[in-house]
This record gives sequence, C-alpha cells and structure tokens, in this order.
Amino acid sequence: MVHQEMGRDIVFSALTGSHNYNLQTVGSDKDYKIFVAPTFEDMYGSQPYSKSIITDTVDKDIHDIRKFPELMWKSNIAFMEAMHSISITFFDTHHDAVKELISLADDIATINLPQLFKSSGGMYLNRLKRLNHATEGTQHLVDAHGWNTKEGMHTFRTLDLIIRFAETDFKDFRKALEYTNAEKDFLLAIKDGAFDQQTFLEIVNRIHDKRFVPLKDKYCSQKPNEELKLHLDDLVKGIVKDSMSRELNKSIASEFVF
Repeated sequence: MVHQEMGRDIVFSALTGSHNYNLQTVGSDKDYKIFVAPTFEDMYGSQPYSKSIITDTVDKDIHDIRKFPELMWKSNIAFMEAMHSISITFFDTHHDAVKELISLADDIATINLPQLFKSSGGMYLNRLKRLNHATEGTQHLVDAHGWNTKEGMHTFRTLDLIIRFAETDFKDFRKALEYTNAEKDFLLAIKDGAFDQQTFLEIVNRIHDKRFVPLKDKYCSQKPNEELKLHLDDLVKGIVKDSMSRELNKSIASEFVF
C-alpha cells in the first residue's frame, strides 16, 4: 500500500526530537523526519523537494529521498538521529531498499566521522548565538529565565552526543543519543532554568574546551567511507527508479480509461 505526504510517496518516516532521546515532557510535540520519492515534475526542479509542517502536536520535516546520501555524508546530527529512531515506518512499495538502508544505520553513523565532528562543532557555535533569541515556542522561557534555556539544553546536548559517541568507540550511536531518566533530569534542569546564562556558558565552554576539542584527532583521523556513500547512492537510485516506473505506469493506465 502506498502512503503519501504532500502528494509524494513516503519512503520512510522516523520519529526524531525529544521523544526519540527521552527528553520529552508532558505536552512535547512529536517530530518526524519524512523522506519521500520525487514526482516526475520534481525531477526537473532546480532543488529537491522539502517542506516543513508545524502543528500544535506534530512537526514534520519532509525531504526528497534523493538528498538522503548527501545528508548522511554531511553527518548533521539532526538527520543522523533519524537512522537511530525508536520508531521508523517504511512502506511496502520500497520495502527491500529501505530495509537495507535502515540495516546500515550503524555504518552510516561512522560514514564521515571528521565531518560529524566539524558539523557538530559548527552547530554548537550557532546554538550559542541563539541563546538570547526566542522563538514562538520558547518566548515563555526567555520571559521566565532571561535567556533561551531550551536552546541551552540542545547546545549542551550537541557537545554531549559527540563525547558519548566517542566513549563507545563509535560503535553505539543509539546509546550516545538516548538519555537515562537520571541523565534526563539534568538536561531538563537546564531547560527549566536551573542555571543563569552566565553559569551555563561557563559549564558548556569548559566542556567544549576540555572534553570536546580533545576529541578532534580521534574523529578527524578516521577515513570517510566513500564506498558506503556510493552504495547509498545506488540504493536511492533504485528507489527513485521504482517510483518513476510506478508513476509512469499509472499515467499510461489513466490514458486508456474510457
């Protein structure tokens, strides 16, 4: 059975965000990364399709499956975590190819470790710049605590994930991603304003300098897995080919309906 999102066949959908790493609270919305097959028209577009849908209870981040290999190669943790979701749904149309993609999750976690370190370091710096800026969903935290404490929690988590993953010798991204209930209490304390901004900055800057930066050689000495990148390209090509064939057959069939 084919399931669609915004008129495009869903390849797979993964629960991400707080529910995926045990930082959810009462009222936390659910976040999903959704990868879709391109339509015939998409194939001729200047950019692969993407769409963000935000509601009070569910946020959907939708992307053309053609972007998948490059997103994994760039090793942005916001996308890497989709491969280690506690809830991944894929559909019969692309069953075999997507099943193989998911089976490669541990290999994908180490596809480009130098880039994982660099992109996470860049994300950390960008998050620091947003500590004094509120979004619609975090204005109440800025009003209550004087700074964006939710952004602070994720700033800490960005560094912490890299540190925890290295502690597993790059063997268990899922373990590095997920927090125990005891660990969860500390992360949520940051969000709940347990620290003023200055104290928080002293904490994360110390972690950055003393624990994150020293891991540079451990990450950056690892050779990127170009063979795996090519394999992902081939798997995605197969998915797109299957999707295009099905769409063409559907179009031909409609021509002969009298």
